[in-house]
Amino acid sequence: MSQKIVFKRLVLFNFLTAVFFLISPFLNIESEEVLNFNNSVEMNDIVFLIVILWLIAFTISSYMLYNFKKTGKQLYLITIILGVIISLFSGSIAFDPISYLVDGLGWAFTGIIIYILYFTPIKKEFEQKK
Repeated sequence: MSQKIVFKRLVLFNFLTAVFFLISPFLNIESEEVLNFNNSVEMNDIVFLIVILWLIAFTISSYMLYNFKKTGKQLYLITIILGVIISLFSGSIAFDPISYLVDGLGWAFTGIIIYILYFTPIKKEFEQKK
């Protein structure tokens, strides 16, 4: 399997982990304890807006990575750094085992994607595209 195919699948799986967290509130997969805790922690409206904007930027950067667009590489890195900062300031949250596993896989995919972007021959694909 070529590196391009592996990279594209990683980007797709990483995006799907984000989609999972968007639709998980509608699936009712969380236990009552987790729901009670998460409902007890209030989210500031500004933080909610920032998270929505971050999700839009993450979607755009994932699309650009999937298509090997040069600006997608920089946008993805900026988006991930901002995501970490948002996580630090957004407050506490509880996960059930499935959500916890998907979150861990998402961060693992993110690390692998960043490694591939900057330390493998795939980085040349982004230099050729305009």
